Amino acid sequence: MRVGSNFRDGRLELNFELDQYDREHLKNSNSKMNDGLVVYVDLGNEVKELHQDQVALATILICNPFVGKELHLPTPVSEEFYDSVSSVISRYRIKKNCLDDIVPMSSNPGSVPALAFSGGADSTAALSVMPGETIPVFLNRPETRESRYDSDAPLEICRGIGESGYDIRIVDSNLEFVRDPVGFPTDLAHAVPIVLMANSLEIGSVSFGTIMESGYGIGHEKFHDYKTTAHRKFFGRMFDSIGIELSMPVIGVSEVGTAMICGKSPFGYYSQSCIRGTWLRPCMSCWKCFRKELLSVSLGFSDSQDLVSMMETNEVQIRLSSFPISHENVIIYALQRLDLQEHPYLKTLASKLDMAARLDFLEAWHPGSIDLVPDRMRHSVRSKILQFLDVMSPDQESDFMKWDMRGHLASNRAKEAQEKLTTSWQDFSSRFGK
Repeated sequence: MRVGSNFRDGRLELNFELDQYDREHLKNSNSKMNDGLVVYVDLGNEVKELHQDQVALATILICNPFVGKELHLPTPVSEEFYDSVSSVISRYRIKKNCLDDIVPMSSNPGSVPALAFSGGADSTAALSVMPGETIPVFLNRPETRESRYDSDAPLEICRGIGESGYDIRIVDSNLEFVRDPVGFPTDLAHAVPIVLMANSLEIGSVSFGTIMESGYGIGHEKFHDYKTTAHRKFFGRMFDSIGIELSMPVIGVSEVGTAMICGKSPFGYYSQSCIRGTWLRPCMSCWKCFRKELLSVSLGFSDSQDLVSMMETNEVQIRLSSFPISHENVIIYALQRLDLQEHPYLKTLASKLDMAARLDFLEAWHPGSIDLVPDRMRHSVRSKILQFLDVMSPDQESDFMKWDMRGHLASNRAKEAQEKLTTSWQDFSSRFGK
C-alpha cells in the first residue's frame, strides 16, 4: 500500500493506493477498505505544521488492518519512530524511509493530558476523573451518507462541556468511511486528531473511556490482564513513538461504575451514549439504549417504561440472543436488582444467565488499574475515582480476577434456555407488547 499526503490550511488529506497484496489480504477480511477515498482531518488554522512522525502515526492508525505486505508511508520519518513502530508490527513491514535530520518527537514535562471524547457515559466518566486541564477532543463525522449516525447529541454535549471551562476541540473527519462497513478502522483511530495536534497543543498523554468490560474481558468469556495484552503493547508503543503516553483512567471501572459516576458527577448531565438519537432524545430502539436503560432502571436512576418496546426491536433481540451476550455481566447485574415478577418479559432472558454470579465488584474500582495511567496524573485520577466509588475488597478482587463464563456456557441448562429464548421472540409482542 502506498499513501500520499497533503497538508494545507489546517487540513490533512491522505490517499491510499492498494496493491495486489492488500487486495489479496482483504479477500478474507470481515471489513474492506474504500479504495480511492481521500481521507481528511480538519484541524483548524491553529495547527500550522505537522511533524512527519505525526502524519505517519495517523496513517498507520487509519490503514493498519488493510495492509497486505508492505506500507509506504506518505513522508520520511525519524529513525527512532521507524524502529519503534516496526518493533510491534509483524503482519507486514513498513518500507524504510528515514532522514537523519528529522528530530523525533518527545514528551514535554509541562504537557497536558488529552481525552478522546465521545460524549457517552464511559467517556464522560473518564473526563470526570481526569485532571481539570484535560483537553477533550471529539472526532466529528459531519457526513452521514446512508448511516443512521446523528452528531446532534455529542455536539450539544461538547458545547456544554466547553461552557464548563474545558478547552474542548471538535475535529471534522471522514476517516470512518475508509472502512466498509463504516466505523473506526482500528480500535483507537478516534485519537487521530489528538495525534495530529500533539505538538501544537503540547499534549503529553492520550486517554480513552475504555472500561473494565473491554479492558479485562469481564462480561465476555474469561478475564485477561490488559497490562499483558497485545493491544496494550501495540498501541502503547504507537503513541509512545511520538512522545505521548497511552492512558486508561476508567479501565478499572465497570459499565455499572461509570453509570454511578455519571449519576454523581456534575458532568453526568452531559452524557448520552446513543449515536442515533438527538440531544436528550435517544432513539430508544438500539442495543446501546437498551443496555444503558436497563442498567439505569436497575440502579433507580430511571423508571422507564420503554424496555418492552425496545425488546421488540430486531437489533435488541439479536443482541440478547448472542451466546454469550456482549457485556453479559451488566445484563446479569441489572436483572439481579429487578423484581422479575414486575418485569415478566425479562424472565426468559434471565433463565439463560448465571443469575447466581457474584457481581458486587462491578460497583467498585480495581486499584491495580492505576498502573495504566501516566505517573504525573495518577494521584489526581485515584483521588477523583475514590470520590465516586469504593476500592474493591479482597473478595471482590478475587471475583473480578476469577471471572470465567465457560463452565456456565457449556452447561445444558444454559444451552436449553438459550434455545427457548431464541424461539420466544416469535410471540413476544403478542404476550408483552402494548
